[in-house]
Amino acid sequence: MPPILNEVKAAYLNKTGQYVQKKEGTMLRAADIFTSGMMLQREKPIRIRGTAERGEQICVTIQGKHKKTITDDQGNWNIELDALQVSGQETLTIQGADEVLVFEDVAVGDIYIAAGQSNMEFWMRYEPHFKEALKECDNSLIRFYDVPKVAYVGQEDDFDYSRMGIWRKATEEDLEFFSAVGYYFARELENELSVPIGIIGCNWGGTRSSAWMTKEHAEIVEPEQVEAFQKALGEQSYEAFCKKAGKNPANDSGKSSWDAFTEFILPGTPSQEEIDAFYGIEAEEKVSEEQEEAQPQAAPGCLFQNMVLRIAPFSVRGVLWYQGESDDEEAGAAFRYKEALGTIMGDWRRAFLDEKLPFFIVQLPGFRSWLGVENRNYSIIRQKQQEAADADEHAYLCSISDAGEEFDIHPKNKKIVGIRLALLALKYLYDKDVEADPPRLRNAGRTGREIYLTFENAGAGLTVTGEKIDALHILADGREIAYTWEISGEVIRIEIEEEFKESAIDIRFAKEAWYKVNLYNDACLPAIPFEVICEEVILRM
Repeated sequence: MPPILNEVKAAYLNKTGQYVQKKEGTMLRAADIFTSGMMLQREKPIRIRGTAERGEQICVTIQGKHKKTITDDQGNWNIELDALQVSGQETLTIQGADEVLVFEDVAVGDIYIAAGQSNMEFWMRYEPHFKEALKECDNSLIRFYDVPKVAYVGQEDDFDYSRMGIWRKATEEDLEFFSAVGYYFARELENELSVPIGIIGCNWGGTRSSAWMTKEHAEIVEPEQVEAFQKALGEQSYEAFCKKAGKNPANDSGKSSWDAFTEFILPGTPSQEEIDAFYGIEAEEKVSEEQEEAQPQAAPGCLFQNMVLRIAPFSVRGVLWYQGESDDEEAGAAFRYKEALGTIMGDWRRAFLDEKLPFFIVQLPGFRSWLGVENRNYSIIRQKQQEAADADEHAYLCSISDAGEEFDIHPKNKKIVGIRLALLALKYLYDKDVEADPPRLRNAGRTGREIYLTFENAGAGLTVTGEKIDALHILADGREIAYTWEISGEVIRIEIEEEFKESAIDIRFAKEAWYKVNLYNDACLPAIPFEVICEEVILRM
């Protein structure tokens, strides 16, 4: 077993939290995600990598396990340790020829990647339950690591990223930095399982699916998004664009402090007048101008290359995925979202060396417009999210169809999202006997003026909060018709007020731009959208 560095005087703590034995000219390094205070995945092989001198022997030790390797011609080294057991505190030692890295306070538990765009990035600082959560948040078994938001090689040299790429614990001091969805998810799991839970935030607001897959796949799967980026680039080369981007403060994604716009827009839902006053000009005009410029994070494959591969193949338990709003921007892209999401899941599974890596997919809620952003085809994206989850054995759909906000693309209540994602994980990854799946239409039938809608995942029975079933519309001959309804267990019996013997009945649920579902199962999970054409005793979907 290699010696562990015991003399603290012979070491210094560098910015990544590594205790390193001092010696001039030495270069033993571990990948950035390996620091003191980190978390490692339990019960899976642990992949650790870094750099050192060419041909140098490296030995890694933790929990009495150790393995050796030799660096390659470029000085890279990779070691795969056997699976570790749950622990609240360990020491990881990396021994080189003349150096030792010592990582202290290492927890071993279950780690999830909180991935997507701004609704996953949405910090606890701005979540409405934040002050309440602060009172009881102190828990060293819940930890968070934020992957630096880097879209091109060299961006970290252009801006200050010292505030990112840090392992934090759930404390009053650091809770505000957590992904809100990720924190509430982690808190539920840690309470239920009594094991450490880590969240890796790998997300970026306003990003499209094409950025989160390989560039080669983006060009095939999302051609509209690729073409849009090329158009925004104009005649300049991508290399010239990146060099220019480093001189634009708008591309400072390290964010050494909370910026004024974020402080203004995320805590609440400002009115259009307040937004215009903040900008000093018409807000939609400013947004339109910004959208015409090429943005580094819109480059096909850039976030997969510079963020996902920065941490992969770090061992994790699963991925929480909340993205899709920006796939509504380019005409035609929404219809490709099933293939896009399937491609992302495949690319990530290959990167993390886990062909069964679970994805928990948040289905977009109702929304109309916000800051120049219009809901064009969210209905299509929701359908494609459902289809992608249905087509993948290791993907699961989370419904938040009761939690959207009509004029804010950022629903503020992230607690409900995290809890529902945790229910899915508890059921499918931990074999807990919980109701986790949202109600969904199983079949429909019609006899005369009576229509029967039967749901799966109804639990002990469906319920409605209110006097009517919101977002449920019955149409015939091109117009909406009145109906009465009653619920019995998993069945909704509808009686339409007119006779339509020759006409098919179109039943739509939560298909418009803005809606708020109030149809639940007994676990308070809201039903997912559907549309069905129903003739007498015949079902066509």
